[in-house]
Amino acid sequence: MKAEKNYDDIIDYDWNAESLKNRMSLSQRAKIFLPFAALTGYEEALAETLKTEIEEMGE
Repeated sequence: MKAEKNYDDIIDYDWNAESLKNRMSLSQRAKIFLPFAALTGYEEALAETLKTEIEEMGE
């Protein structure tokens, strides 16, 4: 198959701890993706819901 030929060089690669020693930490990775929030507007919607709930409790 054509797809198998595309990955022949990595299919049988020996992944070991030594090959991963320069990996980025999870906290560093998180900083990279932080600006790309999946739920845009979520914080505002949550704040509005909280405000509405508090107002309803006061009635």
